Amino acid sequence: MHKRLVILGLLLTGPLSGYRLHQIAAAHGELYRDLKKANLYYLLGRMEQEGLLSVRTEPGARGPRRERLVYSITETGRKEFQSLLRQVLQDYQPVHMGVEVATILLDHLAPGEAGQVLERRREVVQAHRSRAVAELGPVEPGTAGDHLLLMVDAELAWLDRSLARVRGAGLEAPRSARAGSS
Repeated sequence: MHKRLVILGLLLTGPLSGYRLHQIAAAHGELYRDLKKANLYYLLGRMEQEGLLSVRTEPGARGPRRERLVYSITETGRKEFQSLLRQVLQDYQPVHMGVEVATILLDHLAPGEAGQVLERRREVVQAHRSRAVAELGPVEPGTAGDHLLLMVDAELAWLDRSLARVRGAGLEAPRSARAGSS
């Protein structure tokens, strides 16, 4: 749903080629990270079939066809954009990453490994946050970038709590055992 919203929202500014839409999505890094090229072109075709977009060809593109497809939002597409925008803003859809299930089964890891795995996840999430901050620059409260960073910060806070639980439950090897394993 949000991918369609992104495409329709970008086309509100005016007609764009699929290639240009992909460039814009790629330039926004973390905010549009799951709108990959193949998925974008698939959605553009579907949305055209549904009457949300119109398409015209322009000469001068590279490649075997020597023409580019340029997409515009239709009146039906504008109405769909408004509907999707309201729906996405008011609906809450929890994000399930699979980590919840893995956490339940954490005690099936070898002693000491649970803490190491969670520490590694924390390093990965922290690196992700650092990249997002570099890409986004200063973020205003209440913006998409602010939401993204708050979600990452919540993951880091949860990881800290999980590491404390693992250490308190004895699922982590003593420091001397960890020091010898590196």
